[in-house]
Amino acid sequence: MKKIPWGIIAGISAVVIFFATAGMIVGYMILNGIAGATAESVGLFDLWWQTVLFIADLVFFVLFVVSVVLYAVCKKRRGKEK
Repeated sequence: MKKIPWGIIAGISAVVIFFATAGMIVGYMILNGIAGATAESVGLFDLWWQTVLFIADLVFFVLFVVSVVLYAVCKKRRGKEK
């Protein structure tokens, strides 16, 4: 558990969370604009890729929280060993 770079994993997870959330918002706005022009309605989970982005967002958020906690625990243990 000490050799795993939890800080890097947390950083990568944060980047994926940011871009997945931005992709969901931008995709929804674009689809909403198209639906408004064609007198239709659109939802957040209408297309398969919107659902995949949401699930990826949730998975990487959980990974982010776990990696931040494990980073703090490992850093605290390293401080006690020195």
